[in-house]
Amino acid sequence: MDTLLQDFRYALRQLAKSPVFTAVAILTLAAGIGANTAIFSAVNAVLLRPLPYPHSDQLVEVTSTISEPRFGVSYPDLLDLRGLSRDFTGVAGYSTQRYNLTGAGDPREVQAAFATANLFDVLGVQPILGRPFTPDQEREPVALLSYGIWASSFGRDSGIPGRSIALDGKRYTVVGVMPPGFHFPDDAVQIWTPVGGILAEEPEALTNRDFHALNAVARLAPHATALQAQGDLDALAKRILLETSSDIGARVGGRRPRVLAGPLDELRFGATLLRDAAIGDVRPRLWVLLGAVGLVLLIACANAANLLLARAAGRHREMAIRRALGAGRGRLVRQLLTESTLLTLAAAALGLAFSNWGLDALLALWPRALPRSTEIGLDGTVLAFTIGLAVVTGIGFGLAPALRATAPRIEEALREDATRSSGGRRRHRLQGALVVAEVALALVLLVGAGLLVRSFIALNRVNRGFDSSDVLAARIRLTPARYSSALQQQQFFDHVLASLAARPDVATASLSLTLPLTGDIRIRAFDPHSVRADYPDRFMIAVPYVVTPDYFTTLRIPIRRGRGFTDQDRAGAPWAVVVSASFARDLWRGADPIGKQFPLGAPRSRPRMMTVVGVVDDIRSGFLDDAGVRPAFYTSVLQEGGQPEMWAVMRSRQGSPLKLAGAIRDAVHLADPEQPVAEVVSLEQLIGRQTAARRFNTTLLGVFAALAVVLALVGIYGVTSYAVAQRNREMGIRLALGASPRDVVRLLVGESLGRVAAGVGLGLVLAFAGTRALASMLFGVAPSDAPTFFATALLLAAVALIATWVPARRATQVDPVVSLRTE
Repeated sequence: MDTLLQDFRYALRQLAKSPVFTAVAILTLAAGIGANTAIFSAVNAVLLRPLPYPHSDQLVEVTSTISEPRFGVSYPDLLDLRGLSRDFTGVAGYSTQRYNLTGAGDPREVQAAFATANLFDVLGVQPILGRPFTPDQEREPVALLSYGIWASSFGRDSGIPGRSIALDGKRYTVVGVMPPGFHFPDDAVQIWTPVGGILAEEPEALTNRDFHALNAVARLAPHATALQAQGDLDALAKRILLETSSDIGARVGGRRPRVLAGPLDELRFGATLLRDAAIGDVRPRLWVLLGAVGLVLLIACANAANLLLARAAGRHREMAIRRALGAGRGRLVRQLLTESTLLTLAAAALGLAFSNWGLDALLALWPRALPRSTEIGLDGTVLAFTIGLAVVTGIGFGLAPALRATAPRIEEALREDATRSSGGRRRHRLQGALVVAEVALALVLLVGAGLLVRSFIALNRVNRGFDSSDVLAARIRLTPARYSSALQQQQFFDHVLASLAARPDVATASLSLTLPLTGDIRIRAFDPHSVRADYPDRFMIAVPYVVTPDYFTTLRIPIRRGRGFTDQDRAGAPWAVVVSASFARDLWRGADPIGKQFPLGAPRSRPRMMTVVGVVDDIRSGFLDDAGVRPAFYTSVLQEGGQPEMWAVMRSRQGSPLKLAGAIRDAVHLADPEQPVAEVVSLEQLIGRQTAARRFNTTLLGVFAALAVVLALVGIYGVTSYAVAQRNREMGIRLALGASPRDVVRLLVGESLGRVAAGVGLGLVLAFAGTRALASMLFGVAPSDAPTFFATALLLAAVALIATWVPARRATQVDPVVSLRTE
């Protein structure tokens, strides 16, 4: 212990003697360690840390699959799943529901979940106040509150159990408060109510297997595995007779529906670990980012090793004297490793501060970029990772310089001219190899960042089919108790629309049941064979929109044939429909669809014949990066009748659409001050939400690539500067013998660019192999995109040339006479 303390004190004195070297080394390493700490904290919270439920590794999500898409389960499916007692100790059902909360401050919309009574037993979480609702209360109006809404809206009143709150105008009795941090199934949920009341509103929900209204979560039985459960789920699916339906789960909450390509009578159940279901497709993105920061750290280590090698050249005499006085080589190596480890520990402390600040800033900019983002932060695991990384890094990059500095060359080091030695070819070869590695790793990151940037640009250039600029949208959901009839709903929205249209700052206003790019869309299936007998699939799937006549004008969706809706397209008139170009192409194969008809209706009901009056451009309904556009059709809200929830969409005359937020709230307040405005968002913000994850990835990898390039250039500059300083005598002789300054610059730049060229060549090979990991993160760009590879290699070589030229130019300023006299 005394020896270690002695090494520690000596290392501090040595580092204090070289403040510039110490500062540069710490800053270099802090960048690499801080970046690794930041990304590891995200990986730890999202991928490694278990969900906040007891024995969460036993929780699975059960879904049903019809052909390709994944849905929830029906209530009859849930009952059958509970019969698999060999696999599950409990199976609970839940779904999400929006409520208008009144009587607790201003009216507002809250996100709720309706669930079976055993949900909290399956999850293993109980209320901190009161109790959960019981099975005999599954049809009663009772509610559980989240800790957050209890604290913010009810002042942490411990007497809240037994009190009532108004949800959608109906009184619910509060039975308990859930613990802090419990937000199942996601962070937006604030209230839980029993499932029975919702199912009772749908007469078919309790018996119809086509009504996929629930999500299912199950706890595996002891010694059961997800693989074993999957086998029993496959057997269960074979026993269930699935009745095909033309209305496949009207809303697909949180998932991305795709057009069905096969028959709808192919039912399968799937079991996925709940943690994997919660994080979705974020796993490969985080591992890619962690690999990227690992490369940054390697570059930082190479830079630090080069600094230590240069410093070691001036300490040969010191090491030789200490060895002559009896110090063993192992003792000296340990001393030098103590110094390098102290550097990394200091860098780790600074890196922690960098990572904490950087993560807070990134998550504030893109809070939707990662799941479980509220759990990301510095904890014991992250601190242990950072300290361990610092120690391993200190030993890793310090070992080679330590061995080189303590090489057994006592007599040479003690000679009078030892201080003028260039340090030998071996050290220069090692420094050159480190520069090659730095350039190669920097190019790998630069190519990856370039691919993501090109992908992001391609995504933003996707033709959306409408003009999203200067458009504000607000979602308005009416309280069912106050607006129970379609006439009341229609009168309310007519009043709101008239108020908005009368404003001078609103160019045009309209209403729509759904809004593109929200990710929350409806899909509709119908039988097309009465129109086209050779239609290749059993059903045709399309996205339905219910809109007011000015909708196409507001979003500037071009009408290519026919017309849009008019005030004459209302109840009692023949059913009018406007179809998208892909809808017309799929159903009528290029023939003019104007005046054509097709049947639309629910199963076992009389279909209504829809007459096509217009064709509009295709729009992106769901997600910008979908493989293609979905066929869509539009009906008039004047014919469909009142709707309990609508989007008010308005285009601003003066730009800055967010300035219209007050206008929509005023219009709703004038119509009914008891109705809240649930969500106000510009269409550009919707696009920003969709691209948040890609923007997050692109920004981070871009920052890491820029940092890697800077570190690599510092390494190139440092090695070239050191070589120039060590070769003053050689340069003086060359200049004295008639070499021109251009010859000297050409010599030094040529040597340095040789290393850079080797690094670029190696980097291109590594990038070609490594960018395959980015394939799932790219859109419209191939992982081996040649222009990106060429441009990034050229950019890195050009910047490296500048870093080499500056110290090489300085070598031409050597006075040959002074240099020769000194030597």
